[in-house]
Amino acid sequence: MTTGTYAAEALPRPRRSWLPAGALQSATWVLVVVLVLGPFVPLLYASLRDRPLYEAGGVFTVDPYRQLFGDSAFWHAWLNTLGFAALVTAGAVVFGAAFAILCGRTDLPGRKAYSRLVLLPILLPSLGMVLGWIVIWGPGGYLTNMFSQRLHIHTLAIDTIPGMALVEGARLLPIAFLTCQAALGRADSALEDAARSAGASPLRVLGSVTIPMLRPALLNAATLIFTLSIAALGIPLLLGTSRNINFVSSYLYNLWTSAAEPDPGSVSAGAMMLLVVATGLLLIRNRLLGAEARFVSVTGRAGRRELLSLGGWGWPLAAVLAIYLVFTTVIPVLGLALMSIVTVLTPLLAPWHLLTWSNWQALGDPVFRRSIENSAIISVAGAILATALVALATLVAHRSRFPLRRTLPFVLLYPRATPGIIIGIGFFWTYLVTGAIGDWFRGSIWGIMLAFVIRNLPFAYVVMYPTLARIGEELDRAGRAAGAGWWMTCRRIVLPLLRPAIFASFVLMFVEILNDYDPAVFLVKPGTEVMGATMLSQFIQGSIGPVSALAMVQVAVTVTVLAVGAKLFKIRAMGGDDA
Repeated sequence: MTTGTYAAEALPRPRRSWLPAGALQSATWVLVVVLVLGPFVPLLYASLRDRPLYEAGGVFTVDPYRQLFGDSAFWHAWLNTLGFAALVTAGAVVFGAAFAILCGRTDLPGRKAYSRLVLLPILLPSLGMVLGWIVIWGPGGYLTNMFSQRLHIHTLAIDTIPGMALVEGARLLPIAFLTCQAALGRADSALEDAARSAGASPLRVLGSVTIPMLRPALLNAATLIFTLSIAALGIPLLLGTSRNINFVSSYLYNLWTSAAEPDPGSVSAGAMMLLVVATGLLLIRNRLLGAEARFVSVTGRAGRRELLSLGGWGWPLAAVLAIYLVFTTVIPVLGLALMSIVTVLTPLLAPWHLLTWSNWQALGDPVFRRSIENSAIISVAGAILATALVALATLVAHRSRFPLRRTLPFVLLYPRATPGIIIGIGFFWTYLVTGAIGDWFRGSIWGIMLAFVIRNLPFAYVVMYPTLARIGEELDRAGRAAGAGWWMTCRRIVLPLLRPAIFASFVLMFVEILNDYDPAVFLVKPGTEVMGATMLSQFIQGSIGPVSALAMVQVAVTVTVLAVGAKLFKIRAMGGDDA
């Protein structure tokens, strides 16, 4: 008996559904589109009014754009942003591709372990990692002072644009690594074998065959990393403020929160400009995704994976990769942990002479305590909501005949390419113009939860879709042949098979919502604090020790949840469960 026949026989006698499939699919599409794109409508409206939306009256005008374009500081912020994003992209793509080639196409010692360890910077809390860099490598940082005073070696100042690019590049490098690794995994090694047979050296093979095959993947990764870089908020606020270095994101943040007279219209106009740029880059990336499939040499399941021999270079290159991981990931995390248990971190005195528990005791302060409690509640509830919504939307997009189903993948991926600061401003205006419902969301943690959920929908989708693609559509046809409707077939056949990916999506959504902070900076108010926003505001006020302790709470929860999820649900970095 075939699987499809068994699935069909397992179905109970079909009953007439109280909700037609077309209505459910339409409702799902409308809900996703409204939640993702809806907040941008009030944002656009706010950028074209002569007064804030919370003031009565007002007429349409382009004055907010005129004022913004006439501010030289805005254009200077754009230059800083573009220069920063270019440096981040170049560094992350070059080294991410190199690591992917070493781990995926060579006999590098420990390559499987490195393939997992190199992903840590993007899995750990981004704000916590930045704080760790500041504690160790920042102005007055522990190793910065040690190298300068004892070894007379000057390290790169991370409060400059190149230094900030190094911090962000180390965090985003895993994106290039994963993109190139996926391309290499789909490519046959026959061309590389032929080049070796012709007498080419391993270096020549890499330069003339392997890297050209990666060209579309490199362009794809570069576009995504550049898009994420222009949205950076924590780095310019924490590192650029002391040197008066503004990016577009920090310029808009300061214009909203620190100006003598806040100008919501200009902030909204700047957010719309940033949104247009991010959307354009996402459209370019989607075009490149199509090019990638046509460029790489791909065979069937039997495609060979012959590894290039590094010879005597294997162990030295493995050591270089280990040193990179130690200095960019391990040391910042250890520095953050150390800062959380000392009064001050300085090379002039041994840390054990400065031990204190006051930083951890400070977490009992109402603001810190509420931040932890609110983040925990938001993460659990948001992960459940997002996982359920994405599961249903993925079924509509890839397992239905709904006319607009092909637009859903783009809409589901769109929020992650949209700067978090824009999502926060968009939801702020949305709650403001939607009356009593909006007031309730704006005054509770659920308004922040909704913004976090929308921002992180792509993570659930990229986990869920690959697993769904491996479930044969003949099961759907068998169910329909037995008389079951679309929803009963999905509920009784497809969703049970999708269960491992659903659990994996929940774990990743929990972690991402827990660590998110960008959208909350425009939505948080007394009583609705979350960990990321509290860390950002408290650090700016100079409360480094307690912030380090709070960041370690984030790191500990993230590592624990990911470890448990990887063990129980076999979570993989790029979607789905193990096949």
